[in-house]
Amino acid sequence: MAEGLTIFGKEVFDTLFIDWKIMVPVAIFSIIMFFVGLYLQLNKWGQGIPEGATKPVGAWGTLKLIVHKIFERGIGPALGIIILDGLFQRRTWRRRKTEWAMHILIFWGYLGLFILTVVAAATEFYGPFVLNETPGNPQLFVQTFQVLKPFNMLFATMLTLGIIIAIIRRLAFADVPPARFTSVDWIAIAGLSIVIITGFLAFYLRLDVYHVPGRELVSAYEATTPGFFNNITVLFHEVFTLLFCVAYLPFSKLFHMFVTPLVIMMQKGGYVEVNA
Repeated sequence: MAEGLTIFGKEVFDTLFIDWKIMVPVAIFSIIMFFVGLYLQLNKWGQGIPEGATKPVGAWGTLKLIVHKIFERGIGPALGIIILDGLFQRRTWRRRKTEWAMHILIFWGYLGLFILTVVAAATEFYGPFVLNETPGNPQLFVQTFQVLKPFNMLFATMLTLGIIIAIIRRLAFADVPPARFTSVDWIAIAGLSIVIITGFLAFYLRLDVYHVPGRELVSAYEATTPGFFNNITVLFHEVFTLLFCVAYLPFSKLFHMFVTPLVIMMQKGGYVEVNA
């Protein structure tokens, strides 16, 4: 009997900490909702009529306009703006150092964890489909998981520090205008806090309670560590993270963490008042 999901005779998701029958539908739903939200945001931005146009450009037109604006001076200048103003948010650094620290920690913590998730998912399929790993022998994914663990902890710590700074700024700093001190802010902060707290709790349960150092087959979890597979805390963390950090992202206040650098890049590094 297959321990994971069988696709064209290849087996994947056979080392998950929760049942793939839960994980896969939630992941698919979250990805679909993310792209729906992204489309709605692009379509909303495309309701205006740009200079030289006679009607709203819509979602696809907005996407083309964004790419054109960023690269209209050439690849070299665009790369400089992408790196300095997009990835490292130079303009925010020049205005408010504490806000920059908060933004950069949340931005890179979030982005780093997302990249690690994509890499892990890619190796999940690369092993059986490209390397022809046999069912029940997911060596590439198991090894990749071990390599990614310290980076996962690094980005999780960055995200945690960013959230702590965000909370302190809103409670104690005078540079946060009252208009920004809204329930929407606290929904974003509370959601990320839940992700972080349950994540570290799941990490503690895996290492210190159930003594699971890395990825194993589902049958190994059930045989050697009863109670770990589909543990309610781990399950909640995995499901909530997908729903909040992927499905809800385009609809949330968190989206401005990625939109603001994008707007700065479109303005060739110009000043943008960040709604943070």
